[in-house]
Amino acid sequence: MKRIGLLMLVLALLFAFGFVAAYAAEWTGVITETHCGAAHKGGTDKDIQCIKECVTSGRGKLALLVGDDVLTITNSDKATGHEGHKVTVVGTADNAAKTVTIESLTMAS
Repeated sequence: MKRIGLLMLVLALLFAFGFVAAYAAEWTGVITETHCGAAHKGGTDKDIQCIKECVTSGRGKLALLVGDDVLTITNSDKATGHEGHKVTVVGTADNAAKTVTIESLTMAS
């Protein structure tokens, strides 16, 4: 009977944590935008100009490129001025929505 109870507890915890959509973490990536995404990972002047133009025109929203994942930044004011830069972000991500809310942002080495 104790095994069944323990098994139920473990399954309940796994089930509960499986539905947690948002989680806090730290990522290192490049500030880009959602329209062109990974095309701007080089951080050149041309990349930075294109990111700013896409965001200003409304074609794209500021995003964090981590590997192949493009996460839309929900509070873009925290990333403005870092377009095309490699940064380390601490924040909360929502994988289902593919978004990140930035708590802090620093330049990465």
